[in-house]
Formats: sequence, structure tokens, C-alpha cells
Amino acid sequence: MRHSRYLWFVMIIMSCLVTIIAWKSPQNVVSAMAQPQFADSPRVVVQRFWDCLDTRQLDLVDQFLSGKEMSPTGKHEIENWKSLVEKNPLLSLQKLEFLSSSSPQSILIRVSWTSPLKENVTATYAMETQSTSSGWKISQIQKFSPQSMVNLP
Repeated sequence: MRHSRYLWFVMIIMSCLVTIIAWKSPQNVVSAMAQPQFADSPRVVVQRFWDCLDTRQLDLVDQFLSGKEMSPTGKHEIENWKSLVEKNPLLSLQKLEFLSSSSPQSILIRVSWTSPLKENVTATYAMETQSTSSGWKISQIQKFSPQSMVNLP
């Protein structure tokens, strides 16, 4: 009786692995397991970008960026966020809200940060992503003001 439990356990694990490999190609599964920051979705790379800023892993933040195509305003915005999280260690990501966007590669998000010192930062960004050989990367970031969002379709 005891051996049959182990057999069932092994069969369940094997069926899960077969399902994962059948659902995604083996190359995608292995690369996502080896480098989870390069998952196969633009939304995931944006989520991980903000999570790395929140955990102060600033060296990893640069891995999510495609620096060649980024505009100077986008680079400036990222440097501002890096300096903001370095200066205030109590600032933490409260909410990352994905808003509707016209295409899967163009992502509109609202980011809310808070700290115990009652400092709240809320901003809305349009982020462009692109697929590269090493996974999805952020190619552009642009801040929106509340007035400019009124005119969005």
C-alpha cells in the first residue's frame, strides 16, 4: 500500500512535467526556469522591472531594458526612479495596475508607491516592449500626466 502512494506521487509529477512541456516548447521552459526574468510575456517583464526597483536590485533593472532604442527622456525617468528608491529605503511598491492598452507590446500602467513617512508617489507610464533573442525587454518608457490621459482613446 505504501509503495502505491509513491507511485501515484511520481505519476502526478511526471504528468505535470509532460503537461508543461507539451504546453510550451522545451526551449522556452528551460530558458524560463534558468532566467525567470525573461518570461514570455511583455506584462511579466514590466512586472519584474518594477519588482526589482522595489527590492532595490538596481543591477537587475538594467537587464530588463533595451538601452539602445530608449529615448533620453526614458533613460532620465529610469535614473530618477533609481535615485528615488536609493534615497528612501522605506519607499515600497504598493500597487502596480495594468490599464487597457491598444497592443500587447504597449503597456499602460499606474504605479503607486508608499512609505511609513506618508510619502506617496503615484505615476502613470506607457511602456513599450520588444522581443529580443534573450527575451522581452523594455524599449521605451514615458510618463503620462492625468491631463494627457483624458485624451487617450
